[in-house]
Amino acid sequence: MTNEQLRAFVGVVEHGSFRAAAAALFKTQSTVSAAVAALEQEFDLQLFSRETYRPTLTIEGKALFREAKALLSKAHDLEMLGHRLAQGKAPELSISLSAMCAHLPGLDTLKAFAKKRPEMRLHLHTEHLSGVLEQLLVEKAEVAIGPQVGLDDRYEFTEVAKVTQVTVAAPGFVDAGADGVVRHAQLRNLPHILIADSGSLAPFDHVNVIPGGHRWYVNDFLMKKGLLLSGMGWARIPLHMVDAELEREELRFLQVENFPSRSLVPIYLIRLRNQLLSPLAQEFWDEMLGASL
Repeated sequence: MTNEQLRAFVGVVEHGSFRAAAAALFKTQSTVSAAVAALEQEFDLQLFSRETYRPTLTIEGKALFREAKALLSKAHDLEMLGHRLAQGKAPELSISLSAMCAHLPGLDTLKAFAKKRPEMRLHLHTEHLSGVLEQLLVEKAEVAIGPQVGLDDRYEFTEVAKVTQVTVAAPGFVDAGADGVVRHAQLRNLPHILIADSGSLAPFDHVNVIPGGHRWYVNDFLMKKGLLLSGMGWARIPLHMVDAELEREELRFLQVENFPSRSLVPIYLIRLRNQLLSPLAQEFWDEMLGASL
């Protein structure tokens, strides 16, 4: 089995015919046909049904196609890495960062780390809820920084900071009782502004919500803050994102009954236990751990 044979096989599937695959791969049709035939002969399998005019995958062909496509993708990535290394391309560091972590003390460490390595290319994936860890699982990031949502024994993690979450709304949005507490009944039909889960593999539902309450979803904290300032809803939000607005009384704290109106959320440095970090990612991991001690 060779890469050329796999490329021919995948090309036939993706382009719908041997002729189209040959044109896309700049090969003759007979070369593509021979490559697929060699694969079938090597494994004694029939990859395409002979009962249809167009090439149609057999059950065995479907299984091989999934793995062949994944293998070719990895081979392409490895080839690109080889070219970058040969040309002296800059090393890359990919981090999955929870959207609630802007202005964390850990970002000072990242700033210092980047300053010492001006050649580094940084990829910062800003995610929410399950999306933070999903970037590790799909190998788009080597290190993650975020809360404990979804952490289990697949991950190695260490607390590096805390974020204060507060519940706020614009002045006049809802009135508290004589005891200063807002009741669930007052909020149930008012929009609770939430950030949508950015993950797609196993998205989480939100935990800190009013049962049966009205929910609005946005994709980032900037929009969430804008809706809050416009008096269009209420929400929990990191204190560091709204401290100036609270000081100017453009927003005010809400104390909601039986609700975590103010809480400290631990933030962790996270990696997959079974994944070997690149030298650059390992160096960043060690510096983050050193800064948190």
